[in-house]
Amino acid sequence: MTHLLPSAPRIGRRYQLRRLSALLAAPALASLGLPAQAQTSPVPGWPVRPVRFVVPAGAGGQTDLFARFIAEQLSKAFGQPFVVENKAGASGTIGAQAVAKATDGHSLLFSAASFTAVPQALNPQLPYDLLKDLVPIVQIGAGGQFVGVPASSPIRTLKELWETGRAQPGKLAYGTTGVASVTHIVMSALLRQQGVRMNHVPYKSGAEVLRDMLGGVLPVGWIDTTTGGQAAKAGRVRLLGVTGTYRMPGNPDVATLSEQGYPIDQNGWLGLFAPAGTPEAVLRAINAEVNRVMGSEDARQRLTSMNVATFPSNTPEQFAATVRSDVQAWRKIIVDNDIKPE
Repeated sequence: MTHLLPSAPRIGRRYQLRRLSALLAAPALASLGLPAQAQTSPVPGWPVRPVRFVVPAGAGGQTDLFARFIAEQLSKAFGQPFVVENKAGASGTIGAQAVAKATDGHSLLFSAASFTAVPQALNPQLPYDLLKDLVPIVQIGAGGQFVGVPASSPIRTLKELWETGRAQPGKLAYGTTGVASVTHIVMSALLRQQGVRMNHVPYKSGAEVLRDMLGGVLPVGWIDTTTGGQAAKAGRVRLLGVTGTYRMPGNPDVATLSEQGYPIDQNGWLGLFAPAGTPEAVLRAINAEVNRVMGSEDARQRLTSMNVATFPSNTPEQFAATVRSDVQAWRKIIVDNDIKPE
């Protein structure tokens, strides 16, 4: 190959030799399925191409915002893009099924309890089994959902909401992120307990719920704590309560449902799942990286600004136990309140 280097200066000759060595090494890397940027991955040989990061909710809501943050961090850690793909609809089951049935080895599900545990509890006959076809990797945050009204509404408390509903049976509408979502189940239980009839309007994302509340189209809405908290601080919505056992750091004046005498204490969460059969090394590496990121002060400040109550560090086994427990807990709420799929 010396004919490539005719009378080249010594420095130029070294440069060309280094370049030639890199070119000769490229086929070897390709034969192993290892692109150059993947050499920094904590899992040898994975990922070999971009990872599909499925979010079973529309763009702009809390689940989507968190997913994009985590995908960005994992892209840096694993040397390949983690590409967010929004697959909203059917209360999250469309996106969950897409990952549960995936066989490409490069698909992950970033979801919420509302889109995973609750649909499984409501309908055990889903086309996939959450507890068998998907493997929990790591829980990311815990908190609740706000119920609120437009700032122009005369309703100022949950008690006034029930009173208005009784006075106008079947006339008020409330929005959630879909049939069988956490907030649909919670509201169905509350309305049954209070003897109130309201019309359910399902949306694909909390951002859409908030949009119609602000537009004067929707009188009552369940909204995530990120966009809902920001809208409340801007004086555009009035928050009446929050689900779960935590008050939100950005809106500490908003009491939980239990504090107001409505004992539904189940917390929501965000988390990562992989198809069953995903190598253990991949699961452990993703878990370790997400926990590392969530433990950093920068991430905590950023995510606290998104108004999430707590960020538990956890193993895949601990998250799996949470998922199993939540499916049972939501199933009890559903049965006790005779809630049926619409």
